[in-house]
Amino acid sequence: MSQLEDLMRPHMAGIATYHGVDPSAELARKAGIKPEDVIRLNANENPYGALDKVADALNGIDLHLYPDTQQRKLRSALAQYTNQPVERIIAGAGGDEIIDLLMRLFVERGQKVLDCEPTFGMYAFSARLADAEIVSVPRNGSWNLNIPAMINAIDESARIVFLASPNNPTGNLLTESDARALLDTGVVVCVDETYYEFAGSTLCHLLDEYENLVILRSFSKWAGIAGLRVGYAIASATLIRHLMDIKQPYNINIAGEAAVLAALAHRDELLERAGRLVEQRRRLESAIDELDGVTYYPSHANFLLCQFERLSAEQAYIKLAERGIFVRRFPQSVLDDSLRISSGTPEQTDRLIAALRIVV
Repeated sequence: MSQLEDLMRPHMAGIATYHGVDPSAELARKAGIKPEDVIRLNANENPYGALDKVADALNGIDLHLYPDTQQRKLRSALAQYTNQPVERIIAGAGGDEIIDLLMRLFVERGQKVLDCEPTFGMYAFSARLADAEIVSVPRNGSWNLNIPAMINAIDESARIVFLASPNNPTGNLLTESDARALLDTGVVVCVDETYYEFAGSTLCHLLDEYENLVILRSFSKWAGIAGLRVGYAIASATLIRHLMDIKQPYNINIAGEAAVLAALAHRDELLERAGRLVEQRRRLESAIDELDGVTYYPSHANFLLCQFERLSAEQAYIKLAERGIFVRRFPQSVLDDSLRISSGTPEQTDRLIAALRIVV
């Protein structure tokens, strides 16, 4: 270890990082194909991109001015969209920033943060940044929660439970009874509803009962603006006030704000696109139903977790990548035969189905 690293916080210097997806050019280079031949089904992005009306909203914005630290226009528009009071809403630089802010607000070194594997890796990564103890309670064979095991793991040092609904990568929903069982323990329960616009299911109605509930959402998937990094949280006014106090003052840039305001103004068109992606997921389900060697888990999102019977996840990944189709693989041993496949356009689904018929 260098002298410089000796000055670093030990848990930071040796941290196990979170690995996102590579850009298309890098995927193409590794696979030995042309960038234009890459089909990105690995990040649950919206393959239709941003609406022209959303992109047009970025023209002529005042790039020389700082954004509003209080997010007034943005929070007001989100309040109208969610039917929640403004004081219950905060926007973040993606849902990732909200996760980080919750860690900063609630978690001290050595305290417990709970999630349920397999799930979104940013929960554990943010816990590692906070030098917290991450307790990942395994899900059962149907990917549902093991509530007795979770409650048993919640003690006086437990601070936050992170639960995605639909869960990434398994696609199943958090039940209200399971959510209530955990909320009743008194710990903060963050329900990540990033895929809400695909699932149409929410636990927002519990906010009136539980001040320890946080609902997390995003514009990255359904609205097609992942590159601008805007997410938001809905929670009790008390919790939101404290999050507003500790966030970076200018955390939402004016391009992100303009895009979100335009997206909300044209939500019907975007929701129609989200519906198209659900249709493509169902097309993929029907095609897999007719194939031997691959199955899937029921999903409420814009992706499917597919299990391969005669191939490892790595083998299936490579065979699909050779055909220009990139999907998501995971390091957890419980998923060593499974890949997550995002919904694509009809043309991309055609190519994917044709590839699967050869690969499996």
